[in-house]
Amino acid sequence: MSGKMKQNIFHFILWFIVAVVLVIVFSTEGTIAQWGDNRTKTVLVASLFLFGFSGDAILRIIFSKKRVPTDERDKYIQNKALAVGYVITLIYIFILAISIYTKYENNGMVPVAWIWFIAYSLVIIANLSVSAASVYQYWKSDLNG
Repeated sequence: MSGKMKQNIFHFILWFIVAVVLVIVFSTEGTIAQWGDNRTKTVLVASLFLFGFSGDAILRIIFSKKRVPTDERDKYIQNKALAVGYVITLIYIFILAISIYTKYENNGMVPVAWIWFIAYSLVIIANLSVSAASVYQYWKSDLNG
């Protein structure tokens, strides 16, 4: 297993943890209706992203100290993963926005917590989809190569 594949696996696990906790926070009773009145949950979600981005920085430091070499295959895989991640992210945001609109169309307004959820989850989906696509591409190239 290459160093870049390991880095992408750890990256996926890190952002998966952030995603699970974000879903737990947003799915607890009263979160959507009372988002603006609940500073604890706002701080919790912000700290989740601090955890995610700090973890990213730590992974980069660890893997740069190991001097994991980058070759043409790595660049090719990362480009393919970014393209796949871009498409997945676009599909996700489109489906989520249309779903929320459809649910609240008759109310005339969408609770502000959903806008926050879209923003937070967009960062998570982008990170998860690119790292998952990278792992898949590395796995596929290891099988073929």
